[in-house]
Amino acid sequence: MDKPTGPGSRLALFPILTLSAFCIPILIGLAGTWLPALGYLPAIGAYDLNVSVFFTLFREPGFSSATFHTITTGLGATLIALGLSLLITTQIYGSALWRLLERSLAVLLAMPHAAFAIGFGFLIAPSGWLVRIISPELTGFEVPPGWATVKDAYGISLTLALAFKEIPFLLLMCLSGLNQLDIRRTLWVGHSLGYSRSRIWTRLVLPQLYPHLRLPVLAVLAYSLSVVDVALILGPNLPPTLSVLVDRWFNDSDVGYRLLGAAGATWLFLLVMAAIAVFLLAEKIIYRLSRDRLIDGSRSSISERFGLSGATAYFSSALLLLVSLLSFLVLVLWSFTRSWRFPESLPGVYSLRFWARGVSQTAEPVWIALVVGVLATLIAVVLVIGCLENEIELARKGRRADSQKVMWLVYLPLLVPQIAFLFGIQTIAVLFGVEGTWLSMVGVHLIFVLPYVFLTLSGVYRGFDNRYTQVAVSLSGSPLRSFFRVKLVMLAKPIVFALATGFAVSVAQYLPTMYLGAGRFMTITTETVSLAGGSDRRVVAVYALCQFLLPMLMYTLAIFLPAWAFRNRRAMQNEKGEW
Repeated sequence: MDKPTGPGSRLALFPILTLSAFCIPILIGLAGTWLPALGYLPAIGAYDLNVSVFFTLFREPGFSSATFHTITTGLGATLIALGLSLLITTQIYGSALWRLLERSLAVLLAMPHAAFAIGFGFLIAPSGWLVRIISPELTGFEVPPGWATVKDAYGISLTLALAFKEIPFLLLMCLSGLNQLDIRRTLWVGHSLGYSRSRIWTRLVLPQLYPHLRLPVLAVLAYSLSVVDVALILGPNLPPTLSVLVDRWFNDSDVGYRLLGAAGATWLFLLVMAAIAVFLLAEKIIYRLSRDRLIDGSRSSISERFGLSGATAYFSSALLLLVSLLSFLVLVLWSFTRSWRFPESLPGVYSLRFWARGVSQTAEPVWIALVVGVLATLIAVVLVIGCLENEIELARKGRRADSQKVMWLVYLPLLVPQIAFLFGIQTIAVLFGVEGTWLSMVGVHLIFVLPYVFLTLSGVYRGFDNRYTQVAVSLSGSPLRSFFRVKLVMLAKPIVFALATGFAVSVAQYLPTMYLGAGRFMTITTETVSLAGGSDRRVVAVYALCQFLLPMLMYTLAIFLPAWAFRNRRAMQNEKGEW
């Protein structure tokens, strides 16, 4: 029998290519890390498979404290971000402040973690802007106080920065989940039954919404437990978090520490998996304990009658916007500062000197970030569209993909700590002589860009009314021409937005560039994080703003290019599913 050779069979290649682009590197990378963790790394003459490296790891000074800091900061940031995101969504959904938050999400998400952490540090430092604004009138400080508000021993500044940065992401996921529910009808039914606003959300909406949030929350948990760049900027030093400690061992001049780094990376991987398992278990316990309360018939609670939940939600939303705005403004101020003495609330002398110097110094890292980001994102968009078209083709034939399995696969690169498999990928890249090449750079960025492009595009793409395509095919007689000239054009806005999102994710990558760039590829993110350790604040501010402006430029193009292209097509400008 002849094998099928139509468009449907060619589309089946896209899921295979997509899974190969991120699943195979992760699996190879994990294996390439676990073998050195067990003492096998021929490149440095280690051939004995045993677990002695783990015993050395457990005896290493600072290991237990680093593990403790990792758990407290990662878990704390996740719980704060989740709690505030749910509180904000349930209390202010539909209000003017919610609409403001919704419009601000693109800007909040465009700001890379490292740039936000630097701005946040400039804000809360003992000599930071907040202390300057109220000094000396309210504090009496003529010199910066001896507080440890940045890089504090308990990781409080790291926890707060991670929480503030992850809230916009979870709010976006809440928004995406709500779009898939019949929220208006649910609210109407709740009101007609006499439930208060909080009761409607906790009894009727959250049980439907939370399944849409489960994987994003787990991704936030895995990221918060294993982040390196933000921990380098704001985290404790002695000892640092486990991910920073492992990174130091991997980059130690003594190659013997590679085995210790691999064991530490494996331990961090197990820690993240254990945290995810505990989180899922806690979720089941909370559900069982609250199941009876969901149907107890109460219409309101004491805290709702006094408006405490609503007031906390409004305060949290305003605080999120204010902190984000001030973290950005303080970067702008420092970048134009020539002289800013403490406790002056604003710079005494402004200057363009550091921008003039910074533009030439950042040209090459910006160019590398731009090229890698654009290539990785374009490949990701093509693969994702191919996968979604294959899904439509399967549905047309009566075969549907298991959406839950698809989502777990898509989230795989976000649930596994980067440092747990990047060393293994680096080892394989060295073996094949591709370390420090454009191929390895684009390939490793593609691993992290693909999930975000899929998450951004899949909802709108699946919701496209395929009757447009059927009409176009009947008029043109060509499925391919209909696809390019009708479907892609009608979906141009979400596709361009997905491109901007993928590019922003690529620009923010720190560890992948450090491990696969081999020192020959330094992007604006790696340069910014390197300088954040102790360079002049004015120079760091210029680099951080360049890192922020790059994705912001893409988001701006994503908003205005389709608007300009469809300026004479009113229906296209109001196309359902626009961002």
